[in-house]
Amino acid sequence: MLGANLVGFQIKEYAQHFLQTCSRLLVIEATSEGVQLEDHFVNVTSLPIGIDPGSLSVAREEAEVHEWIKVIQERYRGKRLIVARDKLDHVRGVRQKLLAYELFLNKYPEWREKTVMIQVATSTTEHSELAATVSLIVTRIDSTHSTLAHQPLVFLKQDIAFSQYLALLSVADVLMITSLREGMNLTSHEFIFCQDGKDSDKKHGPLILSEFTGSASVLGGHELSVNPWDYQKCAEAIKTALEMGDQEKERRYNNLRDVVMHHT
Repeated sequence: MLGANLVGFQIKEYAQHFLQTCSRLLVIEATSEGVQLEDHFVNVTSLPIGIDPGSLSVAREEAEVHEWIKVIQERYRGKRLIVARDKLDHVRGVRQKLLAYELFLNKYPEWREKTVMIQVATSTTEHSELAATVSLIVTRIDSTHSTLAHQPLVFLKQDIAFSQYLALLSVADVLMITSLREGMNLTSHEFIFCQDGKDSDKKHGPLILSEFTGSASVLGGHELSVNPWDYQKCAEAIKTALEMGDQEKERRYNNLRDVVMHHT
């Protein structure tokens, strides 16, 4: 890596780790700008990746997206939607999220009939043990809290089409990401982009985001930051997000959108 002229990392923390490692293991001079070798200087910087607002705008205009928005709005009329889309592996924290949601339903009975979590889990074959654990939690939530008229958790074990994904982000009240370790999480950026209220009556939805994602260090504290292992705090964050006033939502949203539109 030190043969390069420039080494870029997603976030400052990763760049600092790299500089410390060079300094300790190779006993060479590392400054905040980079590493001085005998024959050249290696610039080390953080360059957070972002989304492409232009192409996303075009994708949102497609008729299929608008059709799905209508379908989802009709299906969940009067309900508050918490959405999530993650890979079902050990670092995305799907198990922790479901346990926190279960705690939320147990702790705040007044929200049981009004809230639906839609969790899309793009499954990977090698994590069968995790999939089995997650299935047990899903079954438990279903058997405890589902009624003839209401199902508080919709767990999809397959990915959805991009048009459905954009529709889901547009009609969501909250997006919840509980990764145990991750660089940038661009789902959160796409959610912010889709929450401008252009395509649905839902807008400025709060973002619940794990403090262990790179995105958390870029978004400047305007998200609701959580530690995925602290189920109690995650459950409280869901309640806070659902009860947040319009002014507070808009204030947070405008700050988040500034970041997303700047880091493209």
